[in-house]
Amino acid sequence: MRIIAAWLLFSVLIMARNEYDDQTWGAGVVGRVDSIPYYDPVVQDSSVSNFVPLFYYENEYVYLRGTTYGAKLFAGEEWQLSLLSRIRFLSIPETYQNKVQGDSLDYGARVRYFQQDNIYIDLELLQNSDDGKLVNLRYSADLVFGDAYFSPYGLVTYKESAFNSSYYGRDLETIDPDVGAALGFDVKYHVYSNFYLLGGLSGTYVGSEVSKAEMIDEDFTYSIYAGIGILNDKNKPFIETEGMKPYIRLAHGWATISSLEDILGGGTIEDKYSNQMTSIFYGQPVSNTLFGLPLKVYLTPGLTYHHPSDVQEATWEADLAFKFYYTLPIEAFDFRLGAGEGFSYINNVTYIEKLDAEPKGYTTSHLNFYLDLSADLGLGFFGKNFENLWIGAAIHHRSSVFEQSSLFGRIKGGSNYNTVYLQWHF
Repeated sequence: MRIIAAWLLFSVLIMARNEYDDQTWGAGVVGRVDSIPYYDPVVQDSSVSNFVPLFYYENEYVYLRGTTYGAKLFAGEEWQLSLLSRIRFLSIPETYQNKVQGDSLDYGARVRYFQQDNIYIDLELLQNSDDGKLVNLRYSADLVFGDAYFSPYGLVTYKESAFNSSYYGRDLETIDPDVGAALGFDVKYHVYSNFYLLGGLSGTYVGSEVSKAEMIDEDFTYSIYAGIGILNDKNKPFIETEGMKPYIRLAHGWATISSLEDILGGGTIEDKYSNQMTSIFYGQPVSNTLFGLPLKVYLTPGLTYHHPSDVQEATWEADLAFKFYYTLPIEAFDFRLGAGEGFSYINNVTYIEKLDAEPKGYTTSHLNFYLDLSADLGLGFFGKNFENLWIGAAIHHRSSVFEQSSLFGRIKGGSNYNTVYLQWHF
């Protein structure tokens, strides 16, 4: 009955308003609370809290929407085909989260039908990164109520036995396939300029077979989150990039055992094994102003190659961040400061990261929070041929947000590399 009543309310909301919600770019941080469906006689926590970064961006090729990311393969007036990935949080007591590392990814393909410009019917065919397949039939909308952007959704999910046994049974018992359902909404509230409040709520029925499993104590779970975001100003054009150019940045860096705080304070201790990295980043212009200030905003994906050494094998790292630049008002030359934040995924955790985490008893995480702090100098004073070239130094930082995020393994620690780079705007 709870699902039916909520579905009726959901339908009324969609019918009540059908304005189109404009695209969004930006980033946010939220605190999230999930109820725990598992029975545990030792740790009897009923919920678990989490720190979650959210990223938003959309163009004709890709979309980032909170914890859902994808690439568009085909887009027509009524139909869209895209690749899709969505973060799935494992709601278990915080005590177990570093050891279990249970957050996973649902990935696959989505076929979307536009019932209206802002009302969607989706068929999602997904594989979970741990195990098992899912099929979602999803109904969602983007609605506008003054300064509030409201995105309700409802779905039914077919889950095969392998998924149920892996995610809900933790591979300790076999659970037959079944059908679950969920209802929820996400909301963004525009406070001022680029500042927003973010929130969301969802409820999930886990399915009849899952609810009969020995490990499951609750057949209905909830999630709630709230936080803040730095997003595009709804009173300005979505993309405002006059005077900005894309860039390519090529960097080389050296590992340090110093903390980020020590580096910013001017103290750096070398890694005695001289572990090194080389990276290439692309910068896509997003906005030439933030909060009315001359802060330039770029979306910047990158690839980092960690060189082999006596203590580690070569490995690759993929990064995605929003980067903010401020050019100091100096007439003689161009000098700017930069700060970026995002996600970083590494194929094999590096020696310098293990050195920080393992003595503390942590299991290291492949996915981490990413920071890029930089200072660079424009080389235009050498002549016109150099006016789009910058030389600089940056800190390449991966961390796990002081045990506050299950996404990053509930770890305290990370890694730092001092880098030098050339950046060309074209």
